Amino acid sequence: MLPLGPQYHRQGVNMNADLCFGFPKSKWLELSQRLDGTDESAWAEAIDVFKRRLTERFFNSIDALVAADTKLDASGSDSANSGRCIPGFVIVALCCLVIEALQGFRAASNTVANPKGPCTFPSGPCIRPATGTNQQFIEFLHRPAFGTAFHGMIGRKFVNGIRNGILHEAETRKWVIWREEPVGKIAAQEEDGYALNRTLFYAAIKSEFESYLQELHDPGQKDLRERFKEKMGDLCGET
Repeated sequence: MLPLGPQYHRQGVNMNADLCFGFPKSKWLELSQRLDGTDESAWAEAIDVFKRRLTERFFNSIDALVAADTKLDASGSDSANSGRCIPGFVIVALCCLVIEALQGFRAASNTVANPKGPCTFPSGPCIRPATGTNQQFIEFLHRPAFGTAFHGMIGRKFVNGIRNGILHEAETRKWVIWREEPVGKIAAQEEDGYALNRTLFYAAIKSEFESYLQELHDPGQKDLRERFKEKMGDLCGET
């Protein structure tokens, strides 16, 4: 095995930890050195490692929760001890984590370095554009698989009402999460709030995941591949 670079010998880094089942970080460091040339077999292996990682950590868990849903409208006891599983919040929370992961691999967080001059907002662009993970999240919700479901203010409403609400307070803010409604729509206005069709939402995320993998297989996607290598390197250097 090739020697590890000094950046991977930091105190506390466990190089035996797996990126995916049976594939340790130390093995990735060897593989990553084959990604700078024209070795497409190395890229195929690297993409598969990433696919397995997200599948094992997120998609398989979401699928298990979907299968475990006892569905409140099904027949059976309504006893508090009936062993019901109502996983809507957990499914959507995991979906949000997948979005964070995928968008982080697609693009770095926006940063603004000492903007100068008067701000032209609202007649022109603001010199201090939105930064951080909230804006990244919204950018992902505008990807093709979601259509126009989160255009306008609804994307920001989703971030505040579901993504931040569930992850920070274990509740939604003026949002309801349903299995099969709104019919044919990922999201729609519902009285004074909004409704999310978690099934279609999850399907869109899986579609974007597959699209990302396909893009990575394209040697012409040089910037996307560079970002991929950077993020995978970060995973191997985490403490």
